[in-house]
Amino acid sequence: MTLNELLLEWSYRSERGYPTLDNPSDISTLKQILKELNLSEQDVEDVLDNLPKDKPGGDDLTTPGTDGMEDSSVEKEKEKKEFTKKDLIDLINKTDISSQQLSDLSKRISSLYLTGPINTYLDNKAVESNISKGQILKFRGLLKSEKIQKEFAEYISNPVSLDLSKTNFTELVPNIPSDKLLALYREMGSAIVGNVSIGPGEILFSILFNNVKKRDSKGDLDVGGKNVELKASTRGAGAVIAKGYNRGDWSTTKRKGRFEEFIKELNMSNENESDALKTLELKAKWPSKISVAYDIYTKDEGFNKDIFVKGVENILSRIYTKSNWYPNGKHFDLNSYFTDQNMDVNKFITDLSKELVEEYREYEGFDGMLLVDKKGNMSYLEGQDIIDNIGQNIGISGPSDDVPRLRLIA
Repeated sequence: MTLNELLLEWSYRSERGYPTLDNPSDISTLKQILKELNLSEQDVEDVLDNLPKDKPGGDDLTTPGTDGMEDSSVEKEKEKKEFTKKDLIDLINKTDISSQQLSDLSKRISSLYLTGPINTYLDNKAVESNISKGQILKFRGLLKSEKIQKEFAEYISNPVSLDLSKTNFTELVPNIPSDKLLALYREMGSAIVGNVSIGPGEILFSILFNNVKKRDSKGDLDVGGKNVELKASTRGAGAVIAKGYNRGDWSTTKRKGRFEEFIKELNMSNENESDALKTLELKAKWPSKISVAYDIYTKDEGFNKDIFVKGVENILSRIYTKSNWYPNGKHFDLNSYFTDQNMDVNKFITDLSKELVEEYREYEGFDGMLLVDKKGNMSYLEGQDIIDNIGQNIGISGPSDDVPRLRLIA
């Protein structure tokens, strides 16, 4: 956040519309804003210590000056409970302010018809969907930086519902250009609030649509009473987190699965074993590492398909300790992926993903899954349609750790 943005936000929240350093309430408000930006206590104090001190005559709207004002009619005007347009005009006429200050004041007044409704709307959304003040502050800043405050103010006078049957969310929102909506979607991005990961779109959709609320419990969004799991991406894909399995760290999955132990127990020749162990360092999905190791093993004198398949089953049992779909489940059939010549790694990943999504759906208890790509394209699926589309309209990234990532293929 720039200094100007900080001062603007501080002004929004101040009692009189402009903050002063001698007002304890204004200082308390500034401290709160700085804390919402995740500054440490020491950083907050450093900012406060380095604020410019108020000088006679003042040099901007946030430091109006103290020269003779304490006992003047100007100060008495500020103490009125109700402040009229006439009061403002009289205040301007009685105060010696520069042309630059008048210009700043004009801009401030001109923006009030926008900022008032926007602030009220966002404050209500923050309470309704339990959106953090930091995220609301970030959204306000994006409206300003993208220069769409006027368009957003017009939109929120009659916000629309999220229609899950549509194919692109930007087409649902009138007044705001699609490229600006995508900029909001991209810049809001992902966030970590406490121990909870908030994916792209969760906060934006909760703000934009009148039938969407961010859920506090299982599932991401309440969309018109439906519990909707959102898999939205601005770059990669959304992870499937079933029953607390590891996300983001191959070294942890490697250690849990004891991949090196598995390769050594195949008793290959020294050369083949060395080559197979090197596959574990490849930048690839771990099923692909297994597939390459299998190619090496099929050429070894001691090759035995059943031994290899049993070893893979042991890996699965160590990674997915709370699952029971291996070696055979509703979708997964371990032995079927191996011939004497190769491994069908794509089918292995697709069926593993289906099993994990089944678990995920049961654990989270959502009604449907909404997938959104970086261009705003979206697809909503329920029940068996979710499973049937995995590997089709739902692409799979990974797994490089325990869990695959899902993405929309538009």
